[in-house]
Amino acid sequence: MKKFVLLIGIFGSSLFLYSQSSTFEAVYNIVQNNCASCHISGHESGLVLNGTISEVYDNLYDMTAHNPAAAAANKKIVFPGDPYKSFFFSKINNGLAIDVTLKAGEGTSCPKDTFTIENKEIEMVRQWIIYGAFETGEYVDEELIATFYEVGGIQSVPSPPAAPAVEEGFQIHYGPYFLKPEDEHEYWSKFSTELTEDIEVKKLDVVMGDYSHHYIIEKYDAPTHYLNPFGLRTEDPEFLGVTLVTANQYSDVLELPEKTAFSWGTDTWLDLNSHYINYSSEFPIACEVYINVYTQPAGIALYEMHADLPANYDIYIPNDNTPHTFEQTIRDPGNNDEIFIWGLTSHTHKYGDDYDVYMRTPDGDRGEKIFDASCGATNGIPGCVDEIYDYQHPPIRYWDTFLPVVADDGIIHEATFINDGDEPVSFGMTSDDEMMLIIYFYIDDTTGLNLPVAAALENTPVEDFTIDVFPNPAQDVFYAGIDGLENTPLSVELIDLTGKITFSDTYEMISVSPAVIKLERNGLPSGIYMIKIADTKGNSVSRKILFQ
Repeated sequence: MKKFVLLIGIFGSSLFLYSQSSTFEAVYNIVQNNCASCHISGHESGLVLNGTISEVYDNLYDMTAHNPAAAAANKKIVFPGDPYKSFFFSKINNGLAIDVTLKAGEGTSCPKDTFTIENKEIEMVRQWIIYGAFETGEYVDEELIATFYEVGGIQSVPSPPAAPAVEEGFQIHYGPYFLKPEDEHEYWSKFSTELTEDIEVKKLDVVMGDYSHHYIIEKYDAPTHYLNPFGLRTEDPEFLGVTLVTANQYSDVLELPEKTAFSWGTDTWLDLNSHYINYSSEFPIACEVYINVYTQPAGIALYEMHADLPANYDIYIPNDNTPHTFEQTIRDPGNNDEIFIWGLTSHTHKYGDDYDVYMRTPDGDRGEKIFDASCGATNGIPGCVDEIYDYQHPPIRYWDTFLPVVADDGIIHEATFINDGDEPVSFGMTSDDEMMLIIYFYIDDTTGLNLPVAAALENTPVEDFTIDVFPNPAQDVFYAGIDGLENTPLSVELIDLTGKITFSDTYEMISVSPAVIKLERNGLPSGIYMIKIADTKGNSVSRKILFQ
């Protein structure tokens, strides 16, 4: 309890300190203390930083880099909203962002002789840029950044993926933004691809931290991006003409089928949406996402891949600890054209208990059940032996042969919720609200595709070594259901995000069919852990588990 009160004191005091000056004033002071003595009028770099606060701002903001190599790479001195296109940040980065390096012809790090800028100060500059590089306003918590670097914090992605080779694609680096312990936030920001020609996207590799709730990529259909400011913002672009590219609830690779691709035109603008929850009760977290975009020249794919994210906003779940089921039909009345679904998944929050999707018959009834989110072991294929719903890791079902759906008929999605909380909930954006939505990918035709022959047993579940933890988030007592391990004494380890084994013991199954073991939390603090279970035959299986 004392530790919790101390943290409240640390973070609470930041409100007073942080209100002393604007965010750019703090950046200006860093520049004056570390850069201004060299960057005077006539300096070889062409960048003057020893002027007034307004003069320095005008010399930094959205100005083309004076360095010829940086300018050729389309870098600005400060690119509002994107430190990774900002030459000024590249020069002072000094290894803070490990994916940022100075290229040939861009010179050496600054200050040149003795590097005197502290990591928390470099981060302050980066945060100023990430939030839009505005001249006025207070939008970065300096004390939170200082706590992260001086006391300690959680790196959401401690080992970022390498970017694709230039000829293969490019990388998008989102964030970081910082959250206090037990806090959550959702941001949107626009992103310029700076594409000089039309291209096709054949694969997206999205890497996010375990505390990430979701990451969504949308594409502007018209040049309405200018209506949104640069940098992180709290308003979504729903009414500005955007279409879904992809939505991830955890790190995953989306590799599109052969001869299909997303189509991105010259100078495409994206809108990027990140939502993190800090489950730690002790440490702040740096929230980041990396997206590797793999491309190919336009004209290779036969069909453009589309995505949609329909939601049922009309849900209200009383806190009566009983099941409440909601249903919605998705169709285009009067349209007899077919779409061909490639992939489908679902999304709820913590009170979700089940999610199913059905074909809709021409009569409006339910037809074949095509997706069951409680069948994670079979990738969403209905008919699994053990149905366990994990709202944080719903399966994605793919159809190699594509699933034809007549638009007039459509599909029906159904979600069940059990609210055991203190208040009724309805559709909302925070983790304490609820959601009911599906995500699906589709093309308009399959003519000319070399599709595999649909297997007669396509809907037969194929199970391997798997583990399901329930409930998850876990309570003081929880259970693990195991498929595939031998009925021998089972060794159990709980591993935290640093790789430390926080608990280890041996257990016997309390049930053999289904195979279940009973476990206890043993006082572990809130956070995400990896549970690893192994039998004496050398078989093992792992799964993430959340303690709230």
